Amino acid sequence: MAVQAIEVRAVTGRCLMTTVTVFRRVPPPLIGVCGVVPDPTYQGFEETLDWLDAGGFLVERFDPYREPAEAARFPTVIEALARQGERCLPLILFDGVVVSSGVRPTRTKLARFVSQHRSQTELATTR
Repeated sequence: MAVQAIEVRAVTGRCLMTTVTVFRRVPPPLIGVCGVVPDPTYQGFEETLDWLDAGGFLVERFDPYREPAEAARFPTVIEALARQGERCLPLILFDGVVVSSGVRPTRTKLARFVSQHRSQTELATTR
């Protein structure tokens, strides 16, 4: 899929593949009586991002505190972190535009973001 997007970009000057950039903190595992247990909410969110990736989206995942250079590529991310700190995480961008902040959206909500983003992108390319 990525090769097709690159080929389309070379021919038309546009890339049809949507890039989903997610800035989030990776929580430490929970340590309980039964041993180390990963955070189930975080795991579910990561599985939802995997679902987007399998659906043909380029999904980038970054921890802004461990990878500040990646956060620096997006002024909106730097502004959100400066204003709200970690409360703005996870911060989800579709092609550089913030679509969600401060919550882990469900698969249904992400699908709605995808639909809205595609509609806006189609409108922009037909003008």
